[in-house]
Amino acid sequence: MEPEAAGTLRLMIWNINSLVPTVRNFILKYGSFRGFFEEHSVQIACLQETKMLDDKLTKDLVCLEGYESFWATSREKKGYSGVTTYASTAYSPVKAEADCLGDGESDLDREGRVVLTDHMAFVLVNVYAPNAGERPERPRKDFKCRFLTALKAKCDSLRAKGREVLIVGDLNVAASQRDVHPKFSYEALYSEEENQAMHALLGEYTDVWRHRHPQDTSTYTVWDEKTSARAFNEGLRIDYALCTPGLLAKVVSCEVVQTPPKWSDHAAMVLELRDISPIAAHAPCALSSSRMKRFNDRGQPSVATMFGRKPASKRAAGLEAEQVPGASRKVSKQEGASAAAPESRTRPSATAPGQLDQPRLSAAKTTAPEEQQFQRATQPAQGLIWQP
Repeated sequence: MEPEAAGTLRLMIWNINSLVPTVRNFILKYGSFRGFFEEHSVQIACLQETKMLDDKLTKDLVCLEGYESFWATSREKKGYSGVTTYASTAYSPVKAEADCLGDGESDLDREGRVVLTDHMAFVLVNVYAPNAGERPERPRKDFKCRFLTALKAKCDSLRAKGREVLIVGDLNVAASQRDVHPKFSYEALYSEEENQAMHALLGEYTDVWRHRHPQDTSTYTVWDEKTSARAFNEGLRIDYALCTPGLLAKVVSCEVVQTPPKWSDHAAMVLELRDISPIAAHAPCALSSSRMKRFNDRGQPSVATMFGRKPASKRAAGLEAEQVPGASRKVSKQEGASAAAPESRTRPSATAPGQLDQPRLSAAKTTAPEEQQFQRATQPAQGLIWQP
């Protein structure tokens, strides 16, 4: 069978800040996980910070009708990092790799930070770069710089073979002061080594959003979720789509999407590419969700069972409590055990044109040490800084 004619490919890039509770919000608003992708007409979705363990993956997260998924999960910590790429059947990759910056056993390959998928027209690299750690020590700075350097080397090797490359995800570094709110100091945020590693990438791969919006100095992709920073748009732009010149010529648009603040501390990005041909039918590659035999078991748990079920009357009471300003949400014992942490405070949110409606119910999210970002500090003549 001949492949379909080339058309516009729509990709979403989003640090989802814990997959399971965010998917629960998708289900509440759109009726299903897949409904969220359909709402945004997404053929490929690249998600970061999924915080999933391999043995906790469930069929309803992994096997969406019309999509394949490809996972990298942390082997170091529970509820930490993780990336996944969902690809519609029409753009099913012919090859996929996870955690492939080293030899497979390198420390760079143990935290679930990279999924690489080959879509023939280009190679897609979905990335969640490490955080350097808390100041003043920043104990993971060297690891972060090694990671960014290895990422560039991997992509350079693909370019050397004549491939077009698209790098997407949370790189945990703003490109310049104009990607940081003026109240924060760019120089204080990142070390010289981090800047050098990031700018080495930017020197070879074009920052698509910045290329499309050269004068914009007030669009950000992450905000401090412990304060009202998002309501005042006091953020950073650290989520990217970087690409090779041949792919840049195919860019139709690249925009930041104002996803509900309660769903993640990051906003999503949507990238559109023209003249990308669907891929002819082929056998799924080894990493594909469709090759995961364990999901043929009908007894596999679901998102609902991971959270536990409440009687209808208690669920209704919980929803009513959410609708009363200042009311505390009632959490069942099952939900409390699953979340393993008290529910986060409700954050003030800004209403922006085109912003999605807020869900009435938001699940609790755990916060790993790496995600305890943006701790405020002061520095003479440099203003406030975050802890990215």
